[in-house]
Amino acid sequence: MKWLMQLVALTLVIIAGTWFAGWWVVPLAGAAFGAWTSATRTTVLTATLAGALGWGALLAFDAYAGPVGRLLDVFGSLFRLPSGALVVLTVAYAALLCASAAAVSRGIRRLLAPA
Repeated sequence: MKWLMQLVALTLVIIAGTWFAGWWVVPLAGAAFGAWTSATRTTVLTATLAGALGWGALLAFDAYAGPVGRLLDVFGSLFRLPSGALVVLTVAYAALLCASAAAVSRGIRRLLAPA
C-alpha cells in the first residue's frame, strides 16, 4: 500500500510539474524521489512507472482535448514512423528520464549516507 501511494504521489507531481513548469520537472522529481526513498528496493521501478503514467495521462488528456491524432500523423510522416511509435517513444522518454535521475540520486545518497 505504501508503494502504491508513493507511485500515485510521484505521478501527480510529474503531471502537475510538467503541466505548469515543463519537461525538466520529470528528472527533478525523479532525483528528489530517489534521494528520499534510497533505502527501498523499488525506487527505480516506481520512478519509471510514475514517469510513464504521468506523461501517458498528459498525452491522453491532450488527445481528448485536441486533434492529437492529426498531429501524430504529421510528425509520424515527418520521421517516417507510425503514429503509435511516437506515443511509445514519448512515454518511454519520460520513464527513462525519471528512472535515471532516481537511480543516480539514490546512488549518491547511499554513498554519502551509508546505512
